[in-house]
Amino acid sequence: MTIEEQQLKLCRNCNVVKNLHDDYYKAGKGFQKYCIPCHNSKRYEYAQTYKYEKKPKGFKKLPQETRENILNDIKVRINFKEISNKYNIKYATILCWKRKGLLN
Repeated sequence: MTIEEQQLKLCRNCNVVKNLHDDYYKAGKGFQKYCIPCHNSKRYEYAQTYKYEKKPKGFKKLPQETRENILNDIKVRINFKEISNKYNIKYATILCWKRKGLLN
């Protein structure tokens, strides 16, 4: 590209005139208002403080006391059918938890 074909733009952060196509990120039909290095440094100013926590499912969704009681019943060798009746949990669900290794 010749000098006439180059499009220049002033970065609002560092106040340096830079090439539009090489030094700026595309944003929709236009370009960002900060050059690439300034844009990347500004991204860290607003870092996310929220951390995603996975929702408990299945066996982990049960209250802690119920989980401990089920594990104690398994140690005492109460069969799974009686455990399912005692805690009102489907028998197939308990067998699935055992297969997945959650009841060890």
